[in-house]
Amino acid sequence: MADNKLIDKLDNDNIPVFSVSEITSEITGLLEAKYSYVKIKGEISGETGNKYPEIYFTLKDEENVISAIIKRNKISHLKFLPEDGLEVICSGKITAYTKRDSKFQIDVDSISVQGEGQLLKIKEELRKKLEIEGLFDTKYKKDIPFIPNKIGIITSPSGSVIKDMQRIIFERFSVPIELYKATVQGKKAVKDIIEGIKYFNNQPTNLKADVLIIARGGGSIEDLWCFNNEGLVRSVFNSKIPIISAIGHEPDINIIDYVADISLATPSHAAKIVVPERKELLLRVKNIFKSFENNYSNFFLSKIKNLDYCFSKLQKPDALYNFKTDSFFKLKVRFVNSEKNFFSLLNDKLKNIVGKLDIGSHQNTLKRGYAYIKNLKNNLFIKSVKDVKDKTNLKITFHDGSIEAISKKK
Repeated sequence: MADNKLIDKLDNDNIPVFSVSEITSEITGLLEAKYSYVKIKGEISGETGNKYPEIYFTLKDEENVISAIIKRNKISHLKFLPEDGLEVICSGKITAYTKRDSKFQIDVDSISVQGEGQLLKIKEELRKKLEIEGLFDTKYKKDIPFIPNKIGIITSPSGSVIKDMQRIIFERFSVPIELYKATVQGKKAVKDIIEGIKYFNNQPTNLKADVLIIARGGGSIEDLWCFNNEGLVRSVFNSKIPIISAIGHEPDINIIDYVADISLATPSHAAKIVVPERKELLLRVKNIFKSFENNYSNFFLSKIKNLDYCFSKLQKPDALYNFKTDSFFKLKVRFVNSEKNFFSLLNDKLKNIVGKLDIGSHQNTLKRGYAYIKNLKNNLFIKSVKDVKDKTNLKITFHDGSIEAISKKK
């Protein structure tokens, strides 16, 4: 323990005067020396969230409160972030803050929940809220492409998760992979993963991934708590690209698993599901071609058998020839008879038409006692007595011949 200069001075009857800085420095030294590292249990209250680079809150019990701070460089290392109303155990050192007001506080290094029941209760309340809104409805689930042209993976760039996924995908069906590096634990994880989803959704169409995988290995409920964040869950729901959730190991179920288009137990399982196995595909194609060959072979064999059967039913050539010859002569006789009948009917019709024409002919008119007269000089018909002059040479035609005459005075 450091020398207690303050106590030494207080024992002296001549009590000295300290400056504010001196006394606060002395008190701070006492606190940090006495409580270099402690664990404090209490209920979180007044959590500031994202208002400042650091996170401020208070721990309280039934009688007292103590201020707490999580400094910026420690936030990303926390397994769990403070939420109002939670019973937690904060680990850190006691220090004094004297620049604005004199108070002591705990400088928090880590937070653990006092009993998982609290987290489960919070998660269940959020799950029910989002379920009522319809975010988990199957009608919103998007189909995962059978063979994606590109796979987007949001996970930590270090560790075995991404390496195992890359290996499995390469071995099964080598599809291009784009990794979005993200923290997968703590407050920063929520921001990173949301930004990753936005990044892939905003890519140009020709570069856009066909499916996304959000992955990390297993862990405690505190380790995986970021995957129960409401903002992250809504970001997954609003993604235009289908998302596979591959968080932790069974029986871990996070709210992101409910809203994702597919939820799988492990990242390795997701890698196996996202692409088919090339060997299996080749075998399926081979079987399809084999089935096709068998089908068309059976088809033609069936047709050949039918053709053989038809030929077997045919008569011998001489019998077939005689049969066809008889049929030909019968048809010929029928044709000739029908032809005679046709022309006979046609002849009768022609005679009938000619007879009708004869009735109206000038020859038949002359036979009824008429005649016509022409002027021999100009060969014109005489239509009126006015056309006849004295001594006009005329030609008078009857039905059986003509005579010439000369006209006299009228």
